[in-house]
Amino acid sequence: MTPKPPVDEFALSSALDRETLAARYAQAGRIHIPEVLAPESAARLHRALSEETSYNLTVNSGEKYFDLPEAQMRALSPQQLQALTDSAGAGTQKGFQLYYETHRLSESGEPYRDPKSVLAKWVAFLESEDFLSFVRDVTGEPSVAFADAQATRYGPGHFLTTHDDGIAGKNRVAGYVFNMTPFWQADWGGILLFLDKDGQVAEGFVPCFNALNILKVPQPHLVSQVAPFARAKRLSVTGWFRAR
Repeated sequence: MTPKPPVDEFALSSALDRETLAARYAQAGRIHIPEVLAPESAARLHRALSEETSYNLTVNSGEKYFDLPEAQMRALSPQQLQALTDSAGAGTQKGFQLYYETHRLSESGEPYRDPKSVLAKWVAFLESEDFLSFVRDVTGEPSVAFADAQATRYGPGHFLTTHDDGIAGKNRVAGYVFNMTPFWQADWGGILLFLDKDGQVAEGFVPCFNALNILKVPQPHLVSQVAPFARAKRLSVTGWFRAR
């Protein structure tokens, strides 16, 4: 029997079949991997994201990006928050637009800024050879050298419009989403959607708990807007697996 990891350390599930996962990824350039972490690891990460992490509201205006700290978010009146939501919605008519909450974990594979936080151990796990070798095996990309990372939280009104992650100089091999949402309904939105060459939805991954989505770069995708009647927050850790 595989030993359980200590509560503040992280490990992949021992039941993952890398060869089967690699074959599935090769077919479409994307994959949904359920039960990816050991149960104790998934529970600990969820607690960190839901109870121990502060988030900034992140929104762009064209090429400029703004982060509104959580304290300022709480100070907004419902009317001010609606005005901000409406402004972000208007931005979708002009190009790429994002509007959701974030907490930066690692820009370029560097350690998390607070070494005493459990998130420091999570970042160390993402940069570990055990995890990165799993990613290389599944994606068939030996160039994967590190992962950047941010925690994300989507609530009502939040969204991410269509993009393909392809940015020159970033050396992004594949994007990823660690899903950490214990309960979600598809009609609440917040779905990771993939588009085909005609702009039709080819596939969608609904938010869930303890699942890893990996998607080859570049390919067009988006996160649909979270409905105003959603009764939970969409929690995840997202980023890119990158080459040097």
